[in-house]
Amino acid sequence: METNVNNTFFTGKFLLHLPSVDSTNNYAKELLAKSSPIDGTVILADEQYAGRGQASNVWQSDANKNLTFSIIYRTDFLLATEQFYLSMAVSLGIKYAVNSMLSIQNGDNRILHTKKLHTSIKWPNDIYVDSKKIAGILIENTISGIHLKYSVIGIGLNVNQSLFENNINATGLSLVLEKEMNKIDVLNQLLVSIEKYFFLLKERKFVQLKSDYVENLFRYNISTSFKKKDVEFEGKIIDVDEYGNLVIETQNGSEISEEKFGFKEISFVI
Repeated sequence: METNVNNTFFTGKFLLHLPSVDSTNNYAKELLAKSSPIDGTVILADEQYAGRGQASNVWQSDANKNLTFSIIYRTDFLLATEQFYLSMAVSLGIKYAVNSMLSIQNGDNRILHTKKLHTSIKWPNDIYVDSKKIAGILIENTISGIHLKYSVIGIGLNVNQSLFENNINATGLSLVLEKEMNKIDVLNQLLVSIEKYFFLLKERKFVQLKSDYVENLFRYNISTSFKKKDVEFEGKIIDVDEYGNLVIETQNGSEISEEKFGFKEISFVI
């Protein structure tokens, strides 16, 4: 498979294409430990046999069907306390790339095929099409003093996989669009979109990133059932703070209150 990356300024211009690896994030971190990789280096694998998701979850992906890759970015322009803005930027980049793939236009700019599906970001950084997961992100940062140094951004996007084990709540581009996709074309679109939002991050457009991120959250401002430990409750997602905590509005009779929750403190009841 040819892996030329076009239309980006620097992301993926240096690309390592591996047939198989335990985890592209692990490979990227080993590369960082031994050398100083070019900013925007991409590690792409046809197969990950020990792919990882958030909080030690396993990322399920059939070999040669999907995109599993990591980007190495130099992020020393960010304070360690600002790292969730990186998560926002990457999530938005993938969300909008997936969204653009749901509409195919001809030269007259007439939409030939549009899937009336909703793409969103399920907090903190899963990408959903309607109520099914299509992509996941795992970001691992190295810190020097009060700043980040490098960030390894692991991304898994379901492209041509049509069956998912254990009734997993997932979908893929080929399932949504009802046709097989060219993975490298998809990779190019992803990298262009991610780089666009990475530049906004470098320009410290934090207010813009946060506003766009919150408005694109899965179930934003919609009454939703959540579970904290074994207790279910109703609430609305109304915001996310700069550290990535989810802000939920709840109502008890006439009393309205807000509460913040960290990652894994609550889960959606879908």
